[in-house]
Amino acid sequence: MFPLPDEILLHIISFLEPPDLVNLQHVSRSFLALSRDNNLWKTLCFEHSIAEVRRRRQLLYSSMNPQLAELARAMDGIANTPTNVRDPSAPSGEMQAHRNAGKKKAALLANWDPTYPNEKVNFYQEFVQRHAPHSISWFQNASHRDRDENLHHEATGMGILFDDGGMADKLVAPIEDGSISIWDASGSHGRQGSIIARSAMGLLPNKGSDLDHDTQLTQSKAIMTETGAVECVSIDNRTQHGFFAVQNILNEVDLRTLQVVSRSPYPFPITSLSEARHPTPLTVGTNWTLHLHDTRKRPSFPSQNTRCELISGSPLNTFSSRLQTGDFGGHVSLSQPGALSILHLPTSRECDGNGDIWVGGRFTSFLNYDRRFFPRLRGTVFSGARLSCVTALPHPFVPLDLRLRRPYPGPGELREAKSIPGHTLIAAGEYKGKGSLELYILSSDPSRSIISTSPNTSRNPHTYYHNRQTASSSKLLSVASHGTRLVFSDGDGNLKWVERDGFTPVRQFNINDEEADRGRGTRVGLEDGWGDIVLKITPTINPSLMSSHTSDIPLGEDNIIIWTDDGKLGVVGFGRSARFKVWEMEERAEEEREQELRNKERAYGAEMRKALEHQARELKWMRGYGL
Repeated sequence: MFPLPDEILLHIISFLEPPDLVNLQHVSRSFLALSRDNNLWKTLCFEHSIAEVRRRRQLLYSSMNPQLAELARAMDGIANTPTNVRDPSAPSGEMQAHRNAGKKKAALLANWDPTYPNEKVNFYQEFVQRHAPHSISWFQNASHRDRDENLHHEATGMGILFDDGGMADKLVAPIEDGSISIWDASGSHGRQGSIIARSAMGLLPNKGSDLDHDTQLTQSKAIMTETGAVECVSIDNRTQHGFFAVQNILNEVDLRTLQVVSRSPYPFPITSLSEARHPTPLTVGTNWTLHLHDTRKRPSFPSQNTRCELISGSPLNTFSSRLQTGDFGGHVSLSQPGALSILHLPTSRECDGNGDIWVGGRFTSFLNYDRRFFPRLRGTVFSGARLSCVTALPHPFVPLDLRLRRPYPGPGELREAKSIPGHTLIAAGEYKGKGSLELYILSSDPSRSIISTSPNTSRNPHTYYHNRQTASSSKLLSVASHGTRLVFSDGDGNLKWVERDGFTPVRQFNINDEEADRGRGTRVGLEDGWGDIVLKITPTINPSLMSSHTSDIPLGEDNIIIWTDDGKLGVVGFGRSARFKVWEMEERAEEEREQELRNKERAYGAEMRKALEHQARELKWMRGYGL
């Protein structure tokens, strides 16, 4: 008996449902390879996508309702070819119908396809992240049980130290007692989810051990929680240094020794930090100013008597003249507070007519700077929303007029649009009380790129997209790129995933619907009259640091780490139970503390026994002299 060719076997198993395909992987290595075929899972991702499910449902309803027959016929023509055969009884009628159906499916698949040329995606992992059950694993509590059994310290920020392969290795966070804690984020240290290093209390606010414990804790907590900036931590993976903003002080800390390297004062409380990547200067945003921070040079500030002058801009761009004031002594002064998010774009990208620093905040426009000419304002892009987070995708956004065109464009036309070099600027914020998800194209094609120096940027609908209807009924707080999707959080505690088009939903859940704190014996829920929200989202994969393609990411490792308003840190995973359980870590930590206490008691007992024995020998020796 001869085995069937792989092509035939693959065609046969393509009729199986995803759960059956997963079970088939356990049969043999050959079936494992066939069941992980990337094109197979790409097709499954498409067929199970919300957009395709809605389209098929609409077709079904239209066939049941004669009044919608005209709509059904219109949808049948989306492939730009007729799907009905003129003469079904003709010898080639069945073949012609089969070919038309194939063309129609190819057009639909190409229009859905979220990938870009030369982008390698593991669609099996994509399917898991899109449809498998999710789980939240909470990192170990940053508590000091040796001081107070009931004391719990909340994280006041979050940053990730990635390894050489671009995978999250350690989670770094400042704690409200002024210390820094480091967790094992990958399991490479054998204690995934647990604290593996911790600095002394009061390190960041510079409250030393000369104070008693209660005073040190009270003063540190008051300082650490006063400003409440979200982007207050930036980790430099090259030097393994961390930058921590505490009020108006920028602390540079060596993460290998957890010692402060330098403290740099700024004129106002720090509200945002850009990414840190040596030797590029760090961009620091305060309530009223912007600065470039070079670790090799101590920053200098103008005196309090420095006169601020209005920088006049183009008469067509009144925002630039209204927003930015100040001298050119190495910093930017803002007439409106405050910069909440700062994005650095690669300087090696294709020319798109913009600078490499983008700033978003409570003001209603992006500020754009060229680092070479800082602090001169290069230009602005009007949004209208107040922005909480700004990030970027290293691919150009495909205009909606191309995707939503009827009939749908062919695969070649979409490939051509995706092949243009560029980036997509992604912003999350609030517009008139509702969430706003915004996408802007930065491309070498002037007709498809926003240009911050152009006053007509916002008038070209092909260069941006604003989702202010279906994103959220509350303010968006954070946004990130996750796989071939975008994920964002809102003020109601939701985590939502959408396609890269910015509006097609993929999945969502609310962190308050989870018994996420079952390790602490508490239930977090909106039914109690309150709820937690996600302030910051950071993927566990950093593509810019990866030495291999994204398809080489180990299965189950492409997750997101979240920091919540309650000061909790967790990792959201898919397709498996919780990666680690906080109560198990607490039990293990309690056993370690008890063991350490027993060891100290034994050591103390041994020292006391030696002291008593030594005293007995001295008494015996003294009695020999008749004393």
